[in-house]
Amino acid sequence: MRHFWLDRIVHLEPGVRASGVKAVALAEDQFEAHFPGNPVLPGVYLLEGLAQTAGVLIHQSIEGRLLAVLVSIERARFLTFARPGDQVRLETEIESLESTVARARGTALVGDRTIASARFTFTLIPPDRLIPQVYQPFWHQMIETWLGRYPELEDG
Repeated sequence: MRHFWLDRIVHLEPGVRASGVKAVALAEDQFEAHFPGNPVLPGVYLLEGLAQTAGVLIHQSIEGRLLAVLVSIERARFLTFARPGDQVRLETEIESLESTVARARGTALVGDRTIASARFTFTLIPPDRLIPQVYQPFWHQMIETWLGRYPELEDG
């Protein structure tokens, strides 16, 4: 199973806010068991999408120097469901950004309907403490992909 619950960042104001999107597809693995005949996206994936959106926002706000690692979720609220075919908008805002800690809040929406919200706390650490050097280019490539930046293909 994949662990990316953000498809793309569509708006980013470093230090302030970011908006992302997640297209919910029936082909995703979680719908096999959640729930047969009544597919709904588990709320934990909405929270992960919001955390990933906030993580990219924090990453860009501190110019990629540190890695945002989720340490707590507070005030999580689930108001209704996301279902296959929905496009979930992931709205995040930075509440505070310090040298070792960042706090953000996020809201997941389908259309104009709020479906979930939460507050997140992240610890900020050097990437070398969590990601081996050999894998860091893959991490940077994922951030660039979320931001819609693709390296130019060389003529071959």
